[in-house]
Amino acid sequence: MSRGREVLVGSVIIAAVTVGVVGTLWMKGTNWGRTAVPIEVLLTDVAQLSPGSAVKFRGVQVGRVALIQVEPDGQAVRVTLELDTELTLPSDAAVLLAPESFFGDWQAEIVPRSRFPGFDFQPVPPGTERAGVLVLGGYTLPEMSRLTASAEQISTNLAALTDRFEIAFNDSTAVNLARAIENFGVVSEDLRTLVDQQADIARNITFSVDSAMAEIEASSRVARRSFERIDRILADAQIDSIVGNVNDATGDVSKIAADLAESSDELAAALARADSAFARIDRLTAKVEAGQGALGRMVADSTLAVRAEDAFFELSALLKDLRENPKRYVRLTIF
Repeated sequence: MSRGREVLVGSVIIAAVTVGVVGTLWMKGTNWGRTAVPIEVLLTDVAQLSPGSAVKFRGVQVGRVALIQVEPDGQAVRVTLELDTELTLPSDAAVLLAPESFFGDWQAEIVPRSRFPGFDFQPVPPGTERAGVLVLGGYTLPEMSRLTASAEQISTNLAALTDRFEIAFNDSTAVNLARAIENFGVVSEDLRTLVDQQADIARNITFSVDSAMAEIEASSRVARRSFERIDRILADAQIDSIVGNVNDATGDVSKIAADLAESSDELAAALARADSAFARIDRLTAKVEAGQGALGRMVADSTLAVRAEDAFFELSALLKDLRENPKRYVRLTIF
């Protein structure tokens, strides 16, 4: 081999090695001298995340996963992220690990906790920061294998449930269920009939109550008219005139009795009997004033009042005639 060929082969090899090294460093996200901003994340597990996986913020790649290591107490995994530049993160920032594609690649995305309230992000105890590096809590979405296992478990549970359902609902159970449904239909029909009957009874009661209220209202109107009529009769001047005439007649009778008492003892006895009669008239007058007896009923009947007034007028004339002509009615015989 000539010297020129050896130089060419050596140059190709060096170029290939250089390209491989540069490509490897580029694939790993080497900063090429730029200052990286480290952030650490605590998680329960990292699924298929690996060093060199992308770190994204609001859908934009801002760095790479630099290191993954298990905590000394074995209770969590600490993942170190290297950001290409300084970022202003949300006050409730957290890290979500999720598949980046369908080909097994995973990514770490910086998200606000409020965006995923249902995710149980890993808490960050005090004192977990190292050398002033920001530590965030993280959450890992279930990977496909776990989802498959969960689906298989669900399928097994469904199969067991189906077997139990078949055991519980056999032919006899179906017949009993059909009978129960039929009985429920009969009960529903009876209940509907009962409800209709109660509704009819309620309507009848309502009608009776309405009728009773109407009758009570009519009776109230009649009673009101009766009271108004009584008030008008009591306010009428005829009653006052009747009572006045009775009082005048009583006075006249008393005067006549006094005159006759002076004549003789026999006349005195007669006058005593007259006084008794007139006392009865006084009591009768008192009852009339109190609204009792026949005269009291005249309050409700103006015809009786007129007739009574005529009778009292005749009685007054009789008493006047008795006073003027006592000999017509009283005869004294001496010896």
